[in-house]
Amino acid sequence: GWSVAPGFIDVHCHDDIALLNTPSLDFKTAQGVTTVVCGNCGLGVAPANEHVKEFFARGIEGVLGPVKDFSWSTIGEFYDAVRGAKPVPNAAFLVPHGTLRVSTMGWEHRAPTDAELGKMKDHLAEGMAAGAVGLSTGLMYVPGAFAKTEELIELNRVVAEHGGLYVSHIRNEGNGLLDSVREAIRIGEETGTPVQISHHKASGRDNWGLTKESLPLIDEARKRGVQVTIDAYPYTAASTSLAALTRNGRLIRAMDPHDVMVASVKYQHEYEGKRLDEIADIMDLPVEEAVPKLLADEDQAVVAVMFIMDEADVQRVLQHPQCMIGSDGIPSPTGKPHPRLYGTFPRVLERYVRNEKLFTLQEGVRKMTQLPAKTFMLADRGELREGAWADIVIFDASTIAEKSTYDEPRQYPSGISHVIVNGQVVVENGVVSEVPSGQFLTRP
Repeated sequence: GWSVAPGFIDVHCHDDIALLNTPSLDFKTAQGVTTVVCGNCGLGVAPANEHVKEFFARGIEGVLGPVKDFSWSTIGEFYDAVRGAKPVPNAAFLVPHGTLRVSTMGWEHRAPTDAELGKMKDHLAEGMAAGAVGLSTGLMYVPGAFAKTEELIELNRVVAEHGGLYVSHIRNEGNGLLDSVREAIRIGEETGTPVQISHHKASGRDNWGLTKESLPLIDEARKRGVQVTIDAYPYTAASTSLAALTRNGRLIRAMDPHDVMVASVKYQHEYEGKRLDEIADIMDLPVEEAVPKLLADEDQAVVAVMFIMDEADVQRVLQHPQCMIGSDGIPSPTGKPHPRLYGTFPRVLERYVRNEKLFTLQEGVRKMTQLPAKTFMLADRGELREGAWADIVIFDASTIAEKSTYDEPRQYPSGISHVIVNGQVVVENGVVSEVPSGQFLTRP
């Protein structure tokens, strides 16, 4: 029979530009997603100046997709552009720390001066006033990696004043996982800001099992009164820009080149779907020379899929009562994006509820609806009740299934009959409409 649930909330998106370029966001709405949270990992396009445009060209474009026209300079103007695009799903935004930092101090690998920190705080306050739900960091990426904890504490004091939350792609998800989780918790503890740890995982074979230690750190912090929550996607492969992996040279060297697949490129599309060792063979170069050549040839816009996680860790994290679901999908307009872009939410219900029985259907739905709405302060969302917004998904729990694969990712799921956003039907029997039903969601 059919199940009726609140629309799914994807708490970890990189759809900032896709909302402008593809307002239907069909890859999300087809899987029951009615709200996307963008501006994650410290990556974004506002505030915009020449430094930020360069930041975009040097690697973020591969993640967010092409900007046709930087018609905004402030965060508020960018939010107006999103409203003007009339997207199908609802959208909420975080202020991206990397963009704040680049717009203020370029690529400087140092602590900000008092004046620079003041300027970042001003931009952040403007973003919060314009409706952002919080601040995000990407501490594995340049320039987020240049920021010391003290800088992040100071910025989060502004977030706390506005009643927002702190969302972090932490510094290290491999052998530095535990210290990185401690850093995120410390920031919340010192500022009073709720903390969301993005795509929580133990990355790299040598670090498998570390979630047995990271999750208790979160539980202990919660007992002390720190509001810490996490999100995860239901796959053992991650995905990010290849440029980001190689900037932090240690990371790529720790990986087996066969574990890294090229998902999308700008020009040489014949490389899409191939592993790094295969590409090196085609180029007749050693891997350590082939990767920089590929990046240079593609203007840095290469997205990779990395098979680096253990299923036991994935399940342990997903089961945690404070874990919600975030696809972390990279909306590449070309190539073979990670299947999570099209399949995350059906996969949780098919694989982990129906097949593995990791948790009940009700718990699976809570992780996609009520828990994220509460955490991200999305008032009157994530619940089916009188007075709440009519964001609804109707699916068959016995047949819902992900169709997306690593080889053929661009496939809608099955088993979802209707998706409704703010009372308007946007998906009917697998057909996605262009109804501009979405709202720009802000803190209450």
